[in-house]
Amino acid sequence: MGCTDSIPPLSTHPSLEPLLLEPAASPARSTRLYAAGRWISRQWKETTQEVLADLRDAWSWRPFLVLLYLSWIGFLVFVIVMLAISSYGYSLQGALNTACKPDDSFTPFANGYSPWSSAGFFQITLAFGPLDFTPAKVIDICWDVIVGRGGQAALAMLSWHVFSHHTATSMDRFPVTYRTFWVVFLHREPTFFSIWYLLRDFVSFRRLSSVVAMVFMIATMIFVLVFPTLASAMTGYTPATKAFIQNDVERLIPFSDFKVLAYVIHDGFRINMTTNAYVVRPFDYYTDPVVWYMGEKLDFYSCYNEEECSQVNAVSEYVSRYGFYGNNNTKSTWNNTALPAPALNISAYYIPPGSLFGNNWTDPQTQQRPFNDLARLTYLLQNQTYPIGYVESHGSCQPVLNQYQWGFSFTQLFIMAALLFIWTIGISTMWLRAHRRLPLRGHPEVPKGWKAVILLAEALNKELSETDIDVHALRDQQVKNSIQKYLQGGSVRFDAHLTRQEVDFGKGVRDWFHHGRVLEKTYANRWWETVLIVFAAPLVLSVIFRICSQPGGTFLVAVFGSAILGILCALAIGSTLRSRLFVTSSWVLVGLVVFIGVYASGTLEKPSI
Repeated sequence: MGCTDSIPPLSTHPSLEPLLLEPAASPARSTRLYAAGRWISRQWKETTQEVLADLRDAWSWRPFLVLLYLSWIGFLVFVIVMLAISSYGYSLQGALNTACKPDDSFTPFANGYSPWSSAGFFQITLAFGPLDFTPAKVIDICWDVIVGRGGQAALAMLSWHVFSHHTATSMDRFPVTYRTFWVVFLHREPTFFSIWYLLRDFVSFRRLSSVVAMVFMIATMIFVLVFPTLASAMTGYTPATKAFIQNDVERLIPFSDFKVLAYVIHDGFRINMTTNAYVVRPFDYYTDPVVWYMGEKLDFYSCYNEEECSQVNAVSEYVSRYGFYGNNNTKSTWNNTALPAPALNISAYYIPPGSLFGNNWTDPQTQQRPFNDLARLTYLLQNQTYPIGYVESHGSCQPVLNQYQWGFSFTQLFIMAALLFIWTIGISTMWLRAHRRLPLRGHPEVPKGWKAVILLAEALNKELSETDIDVHALRDQQVKNSIQKYLQGGSVRFDAHLTRQEVDFGKGVRDWFHHGRVLEKTYANRWWETVLIVFAAPLVLSVIFRICSQPGGTFLVAVFGSAILGILCALAIGSTLRSRLFVTSSWVLVGLVVFIGVYASGTLEKPSI
């Protein structure tokens, strides 16, 4: 056979291989992808190296600590101001929306309870929930352990650190007793006996250079000692309650089923309604149909949702034109429908100031304002009316089975915030005065630990040998009595002089601005500061318009709030652009995770329509 025998026969069917096989990537495209991958890898590696270098730099933490201190001050001021300016407080659970108040009393008035009342001192007046028993108990235990005991440890550590520094600045001229030196430099924790010993030595034996400092030290020790008790007493969990009204047959009806009456159309049959057609105002935002009052008048009673309030708005517009009681013997128009004379016979119940007409209406016959009387406030349920007097006398709050609330005592929270603010300002002042005058010449640091033990032992050995007190031949109580009698509690002093004898705070602030180049750093970070202000604006608006509890508002708080914290931390720690972007992005990611977790839990308030 010829060479033509090796040629395969040609297929008459079209091949699908070109459609199934992907075209090979061009060499140029592969090169670009490889270069992009290497660039991303290099940028990530260099960014992490810069962040770690900033974290290892000890001086980089100083701005962060300043930021943490300012944030703590700002947090305390925010809590104190928010609690102080509010006459009713703020509840995480929305107690203003329900007729059951924090003391389990019933009132149909939203602001009918004052958390400043002495009766609510130990009651949970700022609560959130409802929660099952186990989560409520776990939260309460975690609060007592972390905030109570952990807070006491933090307060003691910071307080004794400052106490030792401040005492060291006084010991060159005012030596302290053995007991005072032991409490301040060695014991370093509050107990009843240490407070008593320190107070006795200050009064009876040897004092410090500042009487105010001594009083503050004693008060701080007492505060730190009782801090876990105060932290535990101001929190707790309580059964969740729900408001009910007892009807004529002694049956409890949920108060949330009631409506607030606005008008009644006595001849409603003329407009395809029933005789004595009741017109109510919807209260979709509130759990219960609670109302607000200031003194003897409600300060808010408006209806702005056109879809849900169309009927009550139509009645309000009608009576504003034709008056009440059908006394206007003229033709009228109801919802674009012409009605023959006379006008509809409409009367009202209590109409507080607001957009609904009737509060200031004057009866031409009696020259009185009948709808401005709070006693006319009436509720409606299944076409039966309930005057406000009946509601108040037959209303009660009943516990909900297996539901609890955890929260704070309003008054105790305010007192705790105020005490922490006073402690912060006092301890900051003591530290600043001591920091500006230290270190002691020839001493790299304030004595502590073993060095303090050696100094105390040297002072004891010197003075006991001079007074011929043989400690080996006496009992411990006899040695203590001899020290108090012959040595006036003993004397421990530092022979080294201070770096600065007096403190000029004005000069210190000027030096800080000059050497710290505050203005130069502020100008260099102007773009970051601009972004900070831009992110802060949505948070302020969400608070002003009270949308923080809605999903959109919570998203703003979580993302923009974490972005602000991230920028502040980035400015405090980061030294390069990539390091700052990494820190900021990490905080934003944390905020998103928190928002997703809260949103997935279903605890966010549904937006009201």
